[in-house]
Amino acid sequence: MQVKKSDILMAALRLFSEQGYHATSIQDILDQSNISRGTFYKHFQTKGELFRDVLMYSEEKMYVDRDQLLIGQDETNKDIFIRQLEVMMNYRIEKKVDALLMDALVSNDNEIIAFLKQIRQQWAYWFFTRMKQIYPEYRDYIADATIFLTGILHNANEINNVQIQPKPMIEICNYCFSLVDEVLPLLEHKRIRLFNIEDFEQSLLSIGQVDFPINDLMLSTGNLKKLIERLPANNDNKQHTLDLLQFIQNEAMSENPRKAVISSCLKSLMNIKSIMNTDELVIYMNTLKKLGFYPVDLNP
Repeated sequence: MQVKKSDILMAALRLFSEQGYHATSIQDILDQSNISRGTFYKHFQTKGELFRDVLMYSEEKMYVDRDQLLIGQDETNKDIFIRQLEVMMNYRIEKKVDALLMDALVSNDNEIIAFLKQIRQQWAYWFFTRMKQIYPEYRDYIADATIFLTGILHNANEINNVQIQPKPMIEICNYCFSLVDEVLPLLEHKRIRLFNIEDFEQSLLSIGQVDFPINDLMLSTGNLKKLIERLPANNDNKQHTLDLLQFIQNEAMSENPRKAVISSCLKSLMNIKSIMNTDELVIYMNTLKKLGFYPVDLNP
């Protein structure tokens, strides 16, 4: 039976989560995936490249679950935001993301270190963006509130993990957010501010943060992948299409994306009959078009 790239990614994610990045060897991944070394190098050049793809594959699923909660909802709805926090925090616990990132950060691979910093910046930027949407009236204090919320979430989770009877994550998220909700009016009243919002936002964008809406790309890619995964198993283009989407995403998120390569891949994607003219494909193409990766007008 032919092993799919997604099967290798899932097997590697299990190993990385259980053993850590450094303790997991390529041979471990070969054994877990039941593939040959040649098959591995057909998909990945190095263990570092596999690790990057594993994180992107895993986070993409989390982004889709998190962002779908907001579809058709009021972006200022605090209960929706708390549920989004729950999705993110449960993901980080289940996949042991924090420990995994710390383990990988001590590697000598500069590409991995840069990628992990970018991942952290994306998380921070999402928090910052959502806080601006929820609290437009406290705009000047959003940078401080973002730091406050992410800090207490992290520390509350660390303490909760060592409790004999850990509290449900939704309760942790609700508690931490309630504190921010109480503190913000106080900051404004006393005019206490540590960070300027413009400087804070620019710092997030400048340190490895891609200058396009990564969440939109993740969500549209994830929805299109879900459509493809529902296709019959005997569909000849199914795995090819999934691999093509993963390649496009990797290229779009790279430090120096090759627009001509992405544009060529997208033209191929549009000619796949099983997804042609679907809403998911149109949304995906329009997202890439907004990012400047697809110059062809979808509606000439």
